[in-house]
Amino acid sequence: RPLNDSTGLLKFADDGNLAVLNKDGDVELLWSTGLAPAPSNATSHRVVQLLDSGNLVVRDAGNDDTDVVPGDSFLWQSFDEPGNTLLPGMRLLVNTRTGLSRRLRSWKSPDDPSPGKYSYGIEVDNLPRLVLREGSVVKYSTGFWYGARFTGTPSFNANTVFNTSVVVNSGADEVYYTDTMIGNSSLLRVLLDPSGTIQRLVWREDTRVWGTLWTAPSNCEQFAICGAFGACTEGVFPFCRCMRGFRPRNPQEWDLGNATDGCVRNTTLGCGGGFLQVAQVKLPELDNATVSTGVSPEECRDRCGRDCSCTAYAAAEVGEGGRRCITWSGGLLNVRGFSNANPNAGQKLYLKVSASDLDPEVNDSHKKRKKLTAVASTSVVSGLVLLILCCFWINKKKTIIGRRKHQNAEGVYGEDTEVPLFDYETITSATNNFSFGNKIGEGGFGIVYKGTLDDDQEVAVKRLSGTSVQGLIEFMNEVKLIVKLQHKNLVQLLGCCIRGDERMLIYEYMQNRSLDSFVFDETKRGQLSWRMRLDIIMGIARGLLYLHHDSRFKIIHRDLKASNILLDDKMNPKIADFGTARIFGADQNVEKTRRVIGTYGYMSPEYAIHGIISIKSDVYSFGILTLEIISGTKNRGNNESESHLNLLSQAWKLWQEGNCLELVDATTTCSSYTTQIMRCIQVALLCTQKCSIDRPTVSTVVTMLANENVPLPQPKRPGFLILSNSDSTEVSSSSKQFTENEITMTVVEGR
Repeated sequence: RPLNDSTGLLKFADDGNLAVLNKDGDVELLWSTGLAPAPSNATSHRVVQLLDSGNLVVRDAGNDDTDVVPGDSFLWQSFDEPGNTLLPGMRLLVNTRTGLSRRLRSWKSPDDPSPGKYSYGIEVDNLPRLVLREGSVVKYSTGFWYGARFTGTPSFNANTVFNTSVVVNSGADEVYYTDTMIGNSSLLRVLLDPSGTIQRLVWREDTRVWGTLWTAPSNCEQFAICGAFGACTEGVFPFCRCMRGFRPRNPQEWDLGNATDGCVRNTTLGCGGGFLQVAQVKLPELDNATVSTGVSPEECRDRCGRDCSCTAYAAAEVGEGGRRCITWSGGLLNVRGFSNANPNAGQKLYLKVSASDLDPEVNDSHKKRKKLTAVASTSVVSGLVLLILCCFWINKKKTIIGRRKHQNAEGVYGEDTEVPLFDYETITSATNNFSFGNKIGEGGFGIVYKGTLDDDQEVAVKRLSGTSVQGLIEFMNEVKLIVKLQHKNLVQLLGCCIRGDERMLIYEYMQNRSLDSFVFDETKRGQLSWRMRLDIIMGIARGLLYLHHDSRFKIIHRDLKASNILLDDKMNPKIADFGTARIFGADQNVEKTRRVIGTYGYMSPEYAIHGIISIKSDVYSFGILTLEIISGTKNRGNNESESHLNLLSQAWKLWQEGNCLELVDATTTCSSYTTQIMRCIQVALLCTQKCSIDRPTVSTVVTMLANENVPLPQPKRPGFLILSNSDSTEVSSSSKQFTENEITMTVVEGR
């Protein structure tokens, strides 16, 4: 067990073992080297020494206490008992006969060195590889070793600081991995941290800090993240694509960012078919593979072709052993594509597919050769036909090539929307390691930081917290939505960053941050003249109009509020945060959900109570937001009975009394704009009417606000809603309070 405090003692016990003793109260042995007792008639004694390599060793010394000979054999060494750190010269080892395994083991936490749940070490499954496990579950694999490097880690090996090697000692049934420094200019270590991240660190003497050379697993290095017959490529989004000739097994989960179910064939494959070359990939795992030596690439192809269960083959390079034939049966797991920026990475995989799924260009060429043969034996008229066909072929070829310039990972994936991906290290540097000084906002989703990229471009980094209401589904939703939306009143998404459980969105930086920082700030809201407030209201309405009517999709935002309206340097409003947005079909008007997400005070009653979503849900939120902008007061829930706390209740009461101008922010000079202000309040009350059918559409709202000659109907009673706690994140059906409307919701997630 561990020491209770710092009073422990490291010493040689009477039997010659190096031991750790607990000195707290009764002396208790906590650990020892476990060596056989030293002979009583020994001519030398044992010494412990910390070598320059970092290896703590126990050895026999000569008669002279100071005479420690470097060539002495070690009786025990710390390098044989790895903790969470691998130093050059240490070995991660496995004995295939005895089962002995020396692996790195993570700590439980940064302050608790007891064994954690992650381990990292060498494993042999046909060929050696390094494997990260969480308990017994594989989380990451380097791919197999083929003489110079691991198949899945090109950047892991390309350096001038250290060499890596895997040694197979067949005589001792041992395989081990070790690092060797190139020269003595640097200090190097590999750390397995409590979260399961492997970090290769180098000491930088100029800055006196440990710098990061490499980390794993990255997004695509997470084991089997794309499932069977799926391939993952860093630098594009989504990471996972089905290989050519395959489609997602579970399209719904795939669209939500969960690709672990993998892909299935478009066309059932019998014993026929052909082979599609897939270049620059990390070869699949070898669990269901057969590895053969002394087989030519041609024979390897024939073997797979004759075997009806064979799904792919590779004539792989494996270092000193030359090429080996690898054939797979069943699903292909953990395939990773490498970008053209790393042309030496990966190997070639030959995927068996049906004839209809082979490269269409190859099929077209084959058909055209037949046509050319027929044409050659015909008359001059046929020659004219040949000329026409050739022109058509050239034009089609150009079309294919042009299309392929816009495809990623040529020959492997289908088309999909791509989103620029930022390296985690780039974002860390841009935000000064997410320093408090760079923090510009915070919400239920996490924290927003200001960042400056290497080209001096300022960005806003939305870093989702581990407990964020916006989970992976909402994150994927937001990315896919915003990248397709272009409007001056919508925030622009520049890219995203995903690393393990970390998820970040990178937006254009808004100089004036969010609307709530002005409207609800007693010192700053005086800067908002009525003209500015009206422009902001109009800008929000136009952005909402684009979402509801003018974009390629009908999009319901579902969380329209002051903190989700950003202001640029000219105070132009931009709608942000599409994590909870919902896409409607062209003819769809209403949807019902059991998962109610939004912010109390902005949610329409029919949505909060019954989960009914429509464009009128956003209209209600817009009405509340308009009242907040006019009054400078936050709507603290929709509780009619507590009118002194509730903005909507106050507005309705003042409207009925004919005193609605009392609602206007006292810092705003309104004498010249009385008609405009009263019109805006009336529009806001029309937007917040109890029955959604009575509320105007956003297009009507824009017309009402832009044209003072359009007559306005009298607003009906607003839709009030009471919740027990406006800041809670979940309300169940057992927690009921009553006003005119009764809460009977299944799940509410507040933000």
